[in-house]
Amino acid sequence: MAHFLHDFFYPKTVALIGATDKPDKPARAIMENLAHFSGTVFPVNPKYQTLFGLRCYPSIKEIAETIDVAIVALPVTVIEAGFGMLRDKGIDRLIVISSGFAEAGEEGRRLQERLTEQANRHGIRVIGPNALGVFNAENGFNSFFVSEERVLMPEPGRLSIISQSGAVTVILMEAMARNGIGIAKAINYGNRLDVDEADALSYLADDPQTDAAAVYIESVGDGRKFLEAAKRFTARKPLVVWKAGKRELGAGAVASHTATLAGTYALYEAAFRQGGISEAYTFEHLLDGAKVASLMPFRCTGKRLLIMTNGGGMAVAAADQASRDGFILPPVPEEVRKKLKQAFPPFFVLNNPIDITGSGKDEDYYTALKEALPYYDAAVVIALMGTTTVTENSAAMIARVCRELKKPITCCVLQGLRYMEEVERSVQELGIPGFPSPERAVRALTVLRRGPC
Repeated sequence: MAHFLHDFFYPKTVALIGATDKPDKPARAIMENLAHFSGTVFPVNPKYQTLFGLRCYPSIKEIAETIDVAIVALPVTVIEAGFGMLRDKGIDRLIVISSGFAEAGEEGRRLQERLTEQANRHGIRVIGPNALGVFNAENGFNSFFVSEERVLMPEPGRLSIISQSGAVTVILMEAMARNGIGIAKAINYGNRLDVDEADALSYLADDPQTDAAAVYIESVGDGRKFLEAAKRFTARKPLVVWKAGKRELGAGAVASHTATLAGTYALYEAAFRQGGISEAYTFEHLLDGAKVASLMPFRCTGKRLLIMTNGGGMAVAAADQASRDGFILPPVPEEVRKKLKQAFPPFFVLNNPIDITGSGKDEDYYTALKEALPYYDAAVVIALMGTTTVTENSAAMIARVCRELKKPITCCVLQGLRYMEEVERSVQELGIPGFPSPERAVRALTVLRRGPC
C-alpha cells in the first residue's frame, strides 16, 4: 500500500486557491513554480478570468476534474470558512502556506485546533499551516513560494530534505545547488497540524529517488513515532539531523517560530544515538553531512580511519578531529609498510597518517591508498596544491581507489590558488566529497558510520 505522502509528491492535478499575479503575494511565486509541473494546474480566484495563460476559476466548485492536491494561499480568517467546500469537492490532500495560526498567539492556536478537528473528521491530510509544502524534482511539482529569479534551485539529485523551517529548507537547497549537489525531494511541514517529520522519514525510507536525507527540526511531535521512523530510515540510508533550540534562548525562539516546545535536549541526544542518526551541531555541519551523504555511496562499517597527506601539519589536525569524533587510527600493517617502502622514497612517512611530503606525486596517492585502505573503514585524503608535483589529476587517482575498494573517502584540498578550487570541484564531480578543512573532512565521515555514532 502506497504511503499517503506519495499523493502529495505525485499529484496529477493541483489547485492553487488564492492564485494571483501580484508580485508582492506568495501565490505569484507558486504559480511561476507550477509552470514546471508535469501535471495540470487549476488557479482559483474570483478576481481573474485567466492567470499565466491558464483559465482561472472563481471557486473549486467550478472545476470539473478531481483535484489531487489543493494549495491554500488565503488569509487565515478565510480558510476555516472554506474548509467545508474542500470536503464537498472531495479534496483529501491539502497544503496550507498561510501563517497566523498557533505561532501567532492564542487566537491562532484555537483556529489551528479547529482546523485540526475538521481535517481529522473529514479525512483530509494537511501539510502546514505556515509551510512551503513539497518539492519534487522528478515531476517538477513545487509548492514553494520562493522565486527562481531570487533563489538558486538545485538540479535533480539523490538527497532529500525534511525541515520544520521554510527558511532553512530554501537556504539548504540553495547551498546544495552552489555545491553542485542535486535534490530529489524536499518537504517543509511548518506548524505540523497533521503531517510531521516522522511521516516524511517513513515515506522517504522507501522512496527510490532518495539515497540520503538532511533534516532540520525544532521539536518532535511524537517521540516514539519519530524514533521508529528514524531507525527504519537509517537501516537503509544515511540520515543527518540538525536540532535547533538546544539551549534556553534558542528554545524560546522555537516557541515563537512554529509554536512548539523544543523539549529537553538530552532526550534528543539519546534518541539520535538510539536511532543511528548523525547529529549536526551547526548549519555548516548539516551542509557537510548532507554533501557526504548524497555523494558517497559507500557506508563506513567501523571506526578505523586512515589519513593520507602531503603536508604533515594538516594531518595532525585531522587526527585530533578523528579522536573527537570517535574514530581510531591504527598503524599501517607491517606487510603494507614493506610494500610501500619498495615503491616510495625513504623519506616518506608510512605511519598513520601516511605523509608523502611535498615531493609526493599524483600516482603516489593511488599507490598508498590501494595498499593500505583495505585495512581501514574509511580515509581522509589531504592534498596541498601548492607543490608542483600534485596536480588536478590526483582527483581521478583518489576516486579510482574509492570505486575499486568500495570504501568511503573524503578530501581536504588546500593551497594552490586556482588549483585548489579546480581539484575540489574535480573530486566532487567524481563522487568524492571535498572540504576546505581537515576537521570538516573528518567530521563529515561520521554521517556514513553505521549504527549509533
